[in-house]
Amino acid sequence: MTTSITSKAFRWKVVGKVKPWLALNVILLVALLGIDFSALPKPNWWQDGYSLLTNLLTGGLVSFFFYWLVVYVPEQRKRRVTKNNLSKMYHGIKEDILYQVVFASQKGGRSDLETDSGTIANLMTIDGFKGAFAGGRDANEGFYAFQNQMSDDTPEFRKIILYLEMLANQIEFVLHNYTMDDEIYFDFFKRLELMLFALRRSKPGYDESKPLCGFVYEIFSGWSFIDGYRGYDVIDQMIADI
Repeated sequence: MTTSITSKAFRWKVVGKVKPWLALNVILLVALLGIDFSALPKPNWWQDGYSLLTNLLTGGLVSFFFYWLVVYVPEQRKRRVTKNNLSKMYHGIKEDILYQVVFASQKGGRSDLETDSGTIANLMTIDGFKGAFAGGRDANEGFYAFQNQMSDDTPEFRKIILYLEMLANQIEFVLHNYTMDDEIYFDFFKRLELMLFALRRSKPGYDESKPLCGFVYEIFSGWSFIDGYRGYDVIDQMIADI
């Protein structure tokens, strides 16, 4: 797998280095054709030199065209499909987790939450989730109603663990099959993968479930212990940026 990632990164570096040479190739070929068709006097060796240089420059263009067609275009298509699939999978898993949050909150005493499509769509937004879960002081209010249900081995707890494992597997697949040009993105998704691997071993309990509950609250509310409320889901944003 490491070899695959390295070879893909090498191909992207090759493309970056080839582009200036392609531009130079085109400029030289155009200049050569312009001189040949012009009325300027030509030296005796011009015809042979012109033939040799045009063959070399034309060969360079043909080689780049085949590289672009055989390597670059399929790689771009694969990147687009992989990125779109990650985005769809993440939103789907996130919505599945949200249903469990609502179910657990209802069991915890909240009667103001429903699972109709309109409510779920609203809770999937940062402002909608914050409005429904950020407040509350008692055990049956705000996010506490959900969090208290994670103290026991409830069906909702087990399903959330399952969904986090599915997300971890998806992130692992992307890390091995998607070339990230910026090291910042690779580091982010690698840390996310390791965090998900740790969270899927979470056990029910008041203290034991705190990391799990904290992660759930963070992705839905846009909360960060460092930045406070960011106003966006950082995972969703990073997927869009890669």
